[in-house]
Amino acid sequence: MRRSANRRSGPRRVTAAVAAGLAIVAWFAAVFVWTTTARVTSPSGFASVAAQTIQSPEGAQATTEALLDSVTSYAASKGYDLTPSALEQIGTQITAVIEDSRLPEIIGPAIGDARQAYEAAPNGPITIDFSALRPIAVAKVQQVNPALVKAIPPDADLTVTVQKGDVPPPASTVAGAAGTLMWLPLWVALGAVLLGVLALWASGDRPRMMRVLGIGSLVIAVVPLVLFLTVPPIISSFAQPGTPSELASVGTSAILGHWWISLIACLVIGTALLAAGIHAGRSRGQRRPPLVLGR
Repeated sequence: MRRSANRRSGPRRVTAAVAAGLAIVAWFAAVFVWTTTARVTSPSGFASVAAQTIQSPEGAQATTEALLDSVTSYAASKGYDLTPSALEQIGTQITAVIEDSRLPEIIGPAIGDARQAYEAAPNGPITIDFSALRPIAVAKVQQVNPALVKAIPPDADLTVTVQKGDVPPPASTVAGAAGTLMWLPLWVALGAVLLGVLALWASGDRPRMMRVLGIGSLVIAVVPLVLFLTVPPIISSFAQPGTPSELASVGTSAILGHWWISLIACLVIGTALLAAGIHAGRSRGQRRPPLVLGR
C-alpha cells in the first residue's frame, strides 16, 4: 500500500512543481506585457508617453533643435538674417514653451492625430504637429525681442518628424503588435491562475505551495527595479543626441521603464499568497488530533 501511494505521489509532486514554475513564469509574462503595452495600446497611455517624452530633458532638447531647424529654413526662405544670438533667444523660448505644464493638454489632439496616422501607415514616418504651441511661442518671443517674431514659421511648418529608421527595434515591435498584445496579458494571466490552481491541487502540502507561489511573485517584483535601471541606458544607445530619433529613444524608455504598476501588482499578489499560506499552515497544525500515549 505504501509503495502504491508513493508511486501516485511521485507524479503529483512533479506535476505540482512544474505547474508552479510555469505559473510563476506566466504571471511574470502577463505583468510584463500588460504594463508595457498598456502604454501604447490605449490612446491615453500613448498620449501620456508622448508628452512625457517631449518634456523630458532629452526630448525637450531634440524637439527644440528640430523646431529651430524649421525656424532656420523659414528665415532663409524669407531672406531673414538670424544671428547665433537670435537663434539662441528663440530656442530658449521654444524650450520654455515645451516645458510648460499646459503642453500635454495643448498638443493632445496633435498626438492623437499622429497615433492614427502611424496606425494607418506603420512603416511611414511619425509626425507630430506643434502648431498649437505657436501662439505661446510668439508671445514669449515678443517679450524678449519683438523683431524675431517674423522668423517664427507658420503653422504648417511647425512639425517634428521621426523617420521609421530612427525608431529603435523594441519600440517598433511593440507598436506593430499592439493590437495582438492588447488581449495577450489577459490570456496569459488566466493561464497563470489555472496553472496555480493545478499546482495547489497536485501538491501534497497546499499551504507550502501557496507560500512558494507568493515568494515567486515577490521575487518577480524585483525585476521592475532592475529593468527601470538598465533599459533606459540600453535604449538610448540607439539614438544620436539632439536629433528627432532621440524622441523615439526616450519614448521607448518611458514605455519599458514604466514598471511601478507591475511592481505593486507583484507585491500585492505575492504578499496575499504568502500570508494565506502561512495562515493555512498554522490552521492545519492546530487541527491535528492530540497524540495520546498508550493507544
